[in-house]
Amino acid sequence: MKTAMLAIILISTLIVLSGCGSDPLEANEAARVGDRTITMEDIDSEINRIPPYQRGAFESLRGRRTLLDHIIERELLILAAMDEGLEEDSMVLAMIGDTERQIEEVRSRAMGQVLYQTRIIDGVEIPDSLVQDYYERNRDLYYNYPMALVSHILVTSGEALNQAQTMLAEGTPFDSVAVLLSEHSATASSGGDMGWAGDNLDIPYISEDQELLAMLLAAEPGTILPPYETNMGTHIFLVRDQQPESWDSMEDVRGNIEEMLRPALVNDYFRNTFLPELKEEYGVTVYEDPADGIYAVINGESITEEDVAAELEAIPPYQRPTYETPEGKALVVNSMVERELMRLASIAEGLESDSSVVAQVQQAERQAEETLKGALIQAYYQRFVVEAVEVPEEKILEYYEAHTGDIYRQDPQTRLSILVTEGAEDMDAALAAVEEGSFEDAVAEYSTHMPTAGSGGDLGWIPMNAPIPYISGDLDFFDSLHTAEPGTLFGPARTNQGLTLFMVTDRLEEGVKPLEEARESIEAALRPQMVNEYLYETIFPMLRERYQVEINEAAFLPSESIGPDSLMTLAQETMGTDPTTAVEYFKLFIDRYPDNERCDQAQFLIGFTFSEQMRDYDSARAAFRVLVETYPESELADDAQWMIENMEIPIEEFIPADTAVEEPDSL
Repeated sequence: MKTAMLAIILISTLIVLSGCGSDPLEANEAARVGDRTITMEDIDSEINRIPPYQRGAFESLRGRRTLLDHIIERELLILAAMDEGLEEDSMVLAMIGDTERQIEEVRSRAMGQVLYQTRIIDGVEIPDSLVQDYYERNRDLYYNYPMALVSHILVTSGEALNQAQTMLAEGTPFDSVAVLLSEHSATASSGGDMGWAGDNLDIPYISEDQELLAMLLAAEPGTILPPYETNMGTHIFLVRDQQPESWDSMEDVRGNIEEMLRPALVNDYFRNTFLPELKEEYGVTVYEDPADGIYAVINGESITEEDVAAELEAIPPYQRPTYETPEGKALVVNSMVERELMRLASIAEGLESDSSVVAQVQQAERQAEETLKGALIQAYYQRFVVEAVEVPEEKILEYYEAHTGDIYRQDPQTRLSILVTEGAEDMDAALAAVEEGSFEDAVAEYSTHMPTAGSGGDLGWIPMNAPIPYISGDLDFFDSLHTAEPGTLFGPARTNQGLTLFMVTDRLEEGVKPLEEARESIEAALRPQMVNEYLYETIFPMLRERYQVEINEAAFLPSESIGPDSLMTLAQETMGTDPTTAVEYFKLFIDRYPDNERCDQAQFLIGFTFSEQMRDYDSARAAFRVLVETYPESELADDAQWMIENMEIPIEEFIPADTAVEEPDSL
């Protein structure tokens, strides 16, 4: 079953990459690995999966080409893993079991969500009587306070007040007067509009003023009130509209009331009607005292003690104790029963084919595909790459000898243990115990130093001249600790911890750590690079040949539609950031436009890029020779010849020794 699952997943994953291995690659096809074709759309999909902050590096033609190599390498490892039969590898099989379970959990959960929505939430009707009752009992919630829509003109001098009143008396529109004369910058430009004021709202910009509010609410729409003083100045108010007190009708708020009533009704229907009907339909029996390890039976299938244990294991550790009691296990069993009933009912309703369920399952399968491909790759990498690499003895010796003066240099160290007591009587008893038995046993019985009492008093390795952990103060025998033989006792001495007895348990002399002690760490240091070299220099070339990798390099070149000037500019702009690509583009310029007057420049820049950007002088010299031989009449031919002869000479050698270096003019 698991192998079949793996085959189905891999086939469904790779079918988009399949094609006829013998056909030439089309323009939209990036590469072929065996009989599988990787398209430009596949690369786009891969780019979209990269985090946005990293995506830019792969959106250029060169970045896409680099990404293609990664895709090819991944496909090669998957093919090789399948050919090696690693679908039967224990790690892969375990992963398959996990993904199968996860997909089924997603399917059951998705079906349960659809069933709950369609049969329970949408199926619950809220009686008008309940809506009416709620509305009457909570009518205050739907009360609307009386409000007035107000504009104002604010002035701070008698002259301005008189001018405003005169203009209003002459019929000038209120908002025009406000624009011209109001000193309230927040409202003047909008004709003095202050918005609504009411019992449940402060008067905009003025806050609470019950006398003013009463005047505003009592005025008829269109009324201009007499001047009114506030701490801001003198106001002329216009009441533009009134909204009297009112109550929202039940029909206006029915939707809100139903949404408030629905959760309780839905839960009541689910618990007291829907679930009992399902339990009867599927013959549910729950055992309060589980017999023979069976907690419940649903539709003939048992929930066993092992099932409950697995469910408990999935609960976070900090919550698990709550559910490990008999009462907690009963809650877990009830939850498992409800979940299984919902699954059975969903299947009976045919919800496996619901579009929402199918979409969620497909997403889970895609995630499983990636997980399983990763398991195959990891299994192949471990078995055929990592385990195939042996670190040669000569490399181990070479690394060891190169680092005997640093990494493997061993300073003198002493390993100490301590026994601490509060008083002399206990120390005497501890010394007697040491003479009769062992230091470790005496520590366990008498030492009061909690950090070390459980480990035989061990303080670990202490380099010469380093402080002793936990201990402060002068010790007359400190220097002797680093020269004494293992088993030597010192003290007891009074320290900050109490009466302290010291024992030397081991010593390391100054020198070089033995090779055998360093061997494991040396192999760990050398192996990663060797594994990487083996992967890229041996495994991938072998797999590329085995699976006949073809790459459509033309798909990653600039389009011919951009023209020669744009191609030349693109190549020049690329020189500093990606010289390899720049050389490729200059060569492409010459191939596409062999008669262009700038071909000699392109050829020169090939050599210049090799020389100055890549320090590949052999390739640069060959490129400059092509220029001299192919374009002998070019103005750049002499420059190319000069580069052939001098490009490796430091620039300083061309500056006469007595030439003074001028300081740059200050800017």
